Amino acid sequence: MKTAITGEKGFIGIHLTNYFRHILKYEVVELGRDYLSILSDLDELDWLIHGAFLHRSSDSNEILEENRKLTLATIEGLKKNKKKVNVVFLSSIQEDLNTPYGNAKKESRELLQIYCSDVKSKFVSYKLPNVFGRYAQPNKTSFIATFCYNLHNNLEVNYNNNIVKLNYVDSVVALIGTLEEKEINYTEISVEEVYFKLLEFRKLVNLNQFPILNDELELHLFQTYLDYTNYKV
Repeated sequence: MKTAITGEKGFIGIHLTNYFRHILKYEVVELGRDYLSILSDLDELDWLIHGAFLHRSSDSNEILEENRKLTLATIEGLKKNKKKVNVVFLSSIQEDLNTPYGNAKKESRELLQIYCSDVKSKFVSYKLPNVFGRYAQPNKTSFIATFCYNLHNNLEVNYNNNIVKLNYVDSVVALIGTLEEKEINYTEISVEEVYFKLLEFRKLVNLNQFPILNDELELHLFQTYLDYTNYKV
């Protein structure tokens, strides 16, 4: 099985590359940052996992417009390949919200779904919640990574009472690895509660004590906290 992943150097992309290559034993094509020309030149490709996306911009219109261009260019690259390529699209639960990012994800999903329908290939889309775990960049990729890094380095942590929907990256990647349409579950929790759990982990670790972990979320939060022990920005 030959698979290519756009955005493979990003947080989730790194995990997907490792999982498909070392766990599933698939051949994974390194596309790189400028992947469009490489994609169109591939002689053979079974699956494309499309994760490259513009996440933030001071101009909300730019998020929609630039991601539209990126998606259309990706589809053009697949068409130049002249082969039926199955597509996995990494969407977001923000599809259900009227936000520029959510609207961009929804539009891209629809465009890729039309391509797959036209060439009669398989299309799978996953609505990702707030994913956390190792390799996420503090102050960029994950607020949990930011919290962990700041706690380890005695920096101020800013938190609020917002409710977030969380899932651990290993669980998310394993589900994507099935290449089947499945709903990704999540745990709802407040940002404040996450912070105080991490703060408690720090106190216990400093006392050389192991915390009592009540559920899978706490286990994954503790593991993530430990992952940032010696993290350097």
